[in-house]
Amino acid sequence: MDDKLHYTKASGLLVRPFTSSYFCMKHSLRLPIHLVSACLATLLTGHAASAQSGSAYYSSFVNPVAPNNYAVGSTDNGLCLGCFVANPERAADKDLNNYAVIQNTLGVVGGGVSLNLGLSGTGMVNYRAGVVISTGSALNATALATLTLRTYLNGNPQQEVQGSDAIVSTRLLSDSRYSVEFVSSQAFDKIELTVGGVLNGINTVRVLYAYAVPAATQLTQAIGYLSRSAQPAAGDYVVRSGGGSPVAVCLGTGVTSPENTVDLDLNNYATLKTVAGVNACSTALRVKLEGTAPAGYQAGFVVGNSSVVDLNVLDGLQLTTYLNGVAQETRSGASLLRLTLLPDNRYQVSFKSNQAFNQVEIKQGALVSALNTLQVYYGFGIEPRAFRDITPVLSDFAAPQRGSEYQESANGLACIGCYSSTTAKAADNVFTPGDYAQVQFPVLALGTYRLKLRLNGAGKAGNLAGIVLRTNKGLLNTTLLQNVRINTYAGATGDQLVESASGTGLLDLGLISDNRREVAFLTKQDFDWVEVELTGGVGLFSDARIYYAFAEDPNPAFPTLVAPAGDTPPPPPAELRTSRTGAALGSSAGVMQVFPNPATGGQQVEIALATPPAAGSKVLVYNMLGKLVRSVAAAERTVRLPVAQLSAGLYQVVLVDAKGSRVGHQQLIVAQ
Repeated sequence: MDDKLHYTKASGLLVRPFTSSYFCMKHSLRLPIHLVSACLATLLTGHAASAQSGSAYYSSFVNPVAPNNYAVGSTDNGLCLGCFVANPERAADKDLNNYAVIQNTLGVVGGGVSLNLGLSGTGMVNYRAGVVISTGSALNATALATLTLRTYLNGNPQQEVQGSDAIVSTRLLSDSRYSVEFVSSQAFDKIELTVGGVLNGINTVRVLYAYAVPAATQLTQAIGYLSRSAQPAAGDYVVRSGGGSPVAVCLGTGVTSPENTVDLDLNNYATLKTVAGVNACSTALRVKLEGTAPAGYQAGFVVGNSSVVDLNVLDGLQLTTYLNGVAQETRSGASLLRLTLLPDNRYQVSFKSNQAFNQVEIKQGALVSALNTLQVYYGFGIEPRAFRDITPVLSDFAAPQRGSEYQESANGLACIGCYSSTTAKAADNVFTPGDYAQVQFPVLALGTYRLKLRLNGAGKAGNLAGIVLRTNKGLLNTTLLQNVRINTYAGATGDQLVESASGTGLLDLGLISDNRREVAFLTKQDFDWVEVELTGGVGLFSDARIYYAFAEDPNPAFPTLVAPAGDTPPPPPAELRTSRTGAALGSSAGVMQVFPNPATGGQQVEIALATPPAAGSKVLVYNMLGKLVRSVAAAERTVRLPVAQLSAGLYQVVLVDAKGSRVGHQQLIVAQ
């Protein structure tokens, strides 16, 4: 039975070998008894009574002065008639609700006006750099193209992005406010917003403040086991197909290329097919992991298909763990499995184990559609912290009281028949599936219900702030999200509204279990309370169950590299990333070329560099466990890399400078 611990994403710290001390956290009472009893007295270092340790910085000063705290400028590549910034100091004072006004009446294409805002500290690499603005209208693609964000450090330009660039994130907040931000790759202490415009148009932008807050930390390496082998054997996978129906009826049911789920290429996949509408037909694929995963590890598969994996598909799936061929645990359907979207339209489907296992099986039953096809990439057993922040801050009090731990309100005279019940259960520390606050709306009712929950700790800027809830409509699509708003508040009584998001400004973090959803937004300011606001109406959900509020670190839903327990050498440079499904990101074909590739163990590989390497450069080679297996000095544009005694498999070849910073990288395949 799933407990109430908010299981979503990793804590973002670099991973060390697994010990039971990982679980001896502030909220250890929510863990299964067998894990609590195994906890050590020594806690994992680096955790406090908050969900994130990074500091946040703002354009916030008691007495802002120019040019240190703010500065007004204009572009010099065009004529800007009627351009000005009114009250620029208001975007740099302590009141984050004050605003400056940038007005740009463009006489000649190319003109623009800018507001440069200093920060109260230095935002580091992987910080969210952004501004909160209001335009009085929707920020569409045309409007975003007129905005430019620049960062500076000690007066020197660092990065520049256009509002319409793919790396820029824009979210609608409350009161027609928008956050416009990107994740920085360089440190910065000032942010500049430039507003261009459309020919003969007037562009008025209110600027409330600039900010630098911690972003999601990429989990470089996690402890766990995958279904991968340099030399897959027949016993590494087992296929089962059929059922009670005649063979002719189940014709077409089966698994193609099952061996692809146990090789080293994590982008290969097997295909599961079942015949539509024949409920007795099913197909299953069991794969062997590279080691034994302890109890408490997440057990599952990375899957995908040509369309969205929705709840109907999930209801047709069953996962089973095995230990040395003996079945251990089984979970099936949307009510018990966890589903999270990964890049490239892949998903991880899994559940939290209660027993050790070294094999996982996925079984697909027949659905209604003409042909049920599922791509299965690989199975896994991975430590819990790769899927969730194991020290979230929750609304979990021993004896929650109305007013001090939870508050509720409603409006709408048309909401006849609306009611709420067991409200305190969303703020208690009871962890059963039936522990929730319930609110009901008649189908035709038009009304708004609000439940505000105090956190049992501090929510920090950069955290995800959210609610776990379930509705009678099941999947929370875009239409339903328009009727959900999440607000954060500060103060002991929760009377100070801090931030708000709804609709497209919310993140649907995925399914936990029992059809529960996590709905949240990325915060920019500290907070103490989280409020959910639900609006009823025709075609919307009429019943909502609210389980708890949370603040947690916003970390990836899947690790980049997975290594067996006890084999966790220092990871590759932080800049070297692989996708959450194992594919390389940002390979540097223009920087370096590897030949031959693939290579055999008896060959010598040559690495051709596009430019002469800097003094002290090296070529480093890492295996798929993140272990450094070769280090060769790079003194010339051609570097010879011996691969003798390297076992067959996939390797990452990384060029670093004398400081250890990545310059480029390529994948290398070594064959037998």
